[in-house]
Amino acid sequence: MDIVSCVKAAVSAVIPKRKCTNSSFNIPGWNTYVKEKHELAREAYTVWVQAGKPKFGTLFDNMKRNRAIFKLALRYCRNHIEEMKADACAESLLNKDARKFWDNVYKISIAKTSAQVNSIGGVTGSVDVTSMWKDYFEKLYNIKQDSEFRTRFMEKLQARNVNFNTVFTIYDVLHAFRKQKKSKAAGSDGVAMEAFLYGGHRLWTQLCIII
Repeated sequence: MDIVSCVKAAVSAVIPKRKCTNSSFNIPGWNTYVKEKHELAREAYTVWVQAGKPKFGTLFDNMKRNRAIFKLALRYCRNHIEEMKADACAESLLNKDARKFWDNVYKISIAKTSAQVNSIGGVTGSVDVTSMWKDYFEKLYNIKQDSEFRTRFMEKLQARNVNFNTVFTIYDVLHAFRKQKKSKAAGSDGVAMEAFLYGGHRLWTQLCIII
């Protein structure tokens, strides 16, 4: 854990990160119905602010009118989101853009799927399903000496002639790292493979010790 913490600290200090967030304005029909009105509303608002935010007059009325038109178009898209998705599929099909067509179909179909399974093995409810998996893995990874799973695991190790006294050198660790793929998503610990690839001989030495 100390080694992983050090690697995380080094990655956080050296490698820049960018946080991606979903915007509520990423809705179907934006470019067709809303984009132009949004630009006019922003331009009118900027002119109104530069004029000192007057409470009446031409600039104030223009800002309010353009903002109302923009909000009306945005509300229309949100209220007809399914129609917008269908129109996007039809447009891509008419333009013979197969890639864009199937991308739109995938987005529509994936939005209708459930993020969680409702029933597993006759057990329903998140609490009961979690308890079922907990009991299953407790039996699967039982550490008792007379465990059926432990016996089966040790038999497989002996069949493979695993030597528990094997000594790993720094070159073995480096050779294993070089076989790994780059530009992949980080694991559950949040550390990318590049952190170990370019960690240097001190990190590789520590890994040899704990292995």
